[in-house]
Amino acid sequence: MRAIVLAAGTGSRLGEITRARTKGMVPVNGKPLIDYLMEFFELDFFDEIIAVGGFYYEDLRDHLKKQGYPRVRVIENPEYLKGNIFTLLRALKEFNNDSFLITNVDHIYPRTMFERMKTAFSSDITAMCDFDRTLGADDMKVKLRKDGKSVAAISKQLTDFDCGYIGMTYVDYLKEKVYRKAAHNAVERFGDKAVVENILQILAEDEKTAPVICDLSGIGWYEIDTPDELAYAEDKLRSDKNFT
Repeated sequence: MRAIVLAAGTGSRLGEITRARTKGMVPVNGKPLIDYLMEFFELDFFDEIIAVGGFYYEDLRDHLKKQGYPRVRVIENPEYLKGNIFTLLRALKEFNNDSFLITNVDHIYPRTMFERMKTAFSSDITAMCDFDRTLGADDMKVKLRKDGKSVAAISKQLTDFDCGYIGMTYVDYLKEKVYRKAAHNAVERFGDKAVVENILQILAEDEKTAPVICDLSGIGWYEIDTPDELAYAEDKLRSDKNFT
């Protein structure tokens, strides 16, 4: 099994903080975001972790090499100014016939979340979600089918929704070809602005391929998209029992 870390974007919403650094190298209480992600993973669980950089790629590559994390390989996406689906596609060129977990670099998750979610890895395409957040305009919202387990729609624009997507998807090797086909369909439909969540939407349009969800409510995590979110995370992490 592999992990794919999407770490190529410019992080433009962080303003001056990312003017001369890639988002994964943004320090949160002195620790780069990429290190929080490596600590979230159970590294021995994966055969390989593929981190895909782009903006200031060399900084990410050199940092991970210096840290000496096992089984981590850094590759470059030169098309990082396009939607992040192209970062994912760059990683998918590196292997076939394997299960994989996709995650963003700008989320801080506690290890306890990984311990729960890995028990849900099965023969499906699984979107990690929670039900206990107040979702705003920039949050990815999920509408479930009547079974309460599979995705009917996913978009930031949904007004009728049941839960929020938290930025991770597991793809079992049995569904890998289905997922890859949907990824290319997403590029055809949405062009250069295509994002990884568009793949889940395309899959959700057919009941036979609709992703299931893994409910990770009650744990908590942090997203670092803006200076305010960075300040909030730095404050809360100092007392968060899942990180202390």
